[in-house]
Amino acid sequence: MKKILFSYFTLAALTALVQKIVNLLSAQLPEHQMVQTILTRFQPQLQTALQAIGSSTKTSLTAVVKSADTRRDNTFLSLRDHIKAGLRRQNDSYRLACEVLWPEFEKNDLNLYYLARDTETAAINSLLADLRKPENAPYLVTTNITDWITELDNDNQAYVAAATQRSAARSADDTVHDAEAFKDLKTSLELLENILNTMLAMNDPRGIDTVVNEISQYIAEANAAAKQSQSNNDNEEDNNDDIA
Repeated sequence: MKKILFSYFTLAALTALVQKIVNLLSAQLPEHQMVQTILTRFQPQLQTALQAIGSSTKTSLTAVVKSADTRRDNTFLSLRDHIKAGLRRQNDSYRLACEVLWPEFEKNDLNLYYLARDTETAAINSLLADLRKPENAPYLVTTNITDWITELDNDNQAYVAAATQRSAARSADDTVHDAEAFKDLKTSLELLENILNTMLAMNDPRGIDTVVNEISQYIAEANAAAKQSQSNNDNEEDNNDDIA
């Protein structure tokens, strides 16, 4: 039987593969006692794995956090670029205001949206404090960014709230950890591999080679998908290595 490349699999992907194998064996070898024994072992493990996947709010909350981070990034970039553009205006008072405010952006990192997310939060808070210094008040009015600054503040706070909610959900999650559920499925799959290889060597029952070949095809397809998925995730992390 083809080897499963476990290191590439997520719990969800491994669970899907196990379910396909269980369905096939249930249909093709319903009377085989040894096979039924291993299928009986799989059932509670599948339920546990599905619970670990389905009841966790990590995925949806991670999407909320990512969206909140993107929103504050966009608000910061638009504000930064607005002041940068003002440095070239012919209007003297407007250009002067931008020349005063621009160093505040430089001080707090013009590319702070590339920072790790917690560090970015602190950098935005620092920028907001600098922009709101009393001596900068008239320049905020001149450049018409008072409300814009409030928007950036609100977006930054919204990100913090979303990240805090996700952390709380992770702490409160009382489902079996993904790693434990994964380990149980892996152990049973390795046992199934030994059983099927033994049956294949003995050519018992008749037609076992067809069943094993089909399972091997399932595994080959799942291996390829898992490897591709991990490659995509690695590329995304290289482009954005600041995931909280």
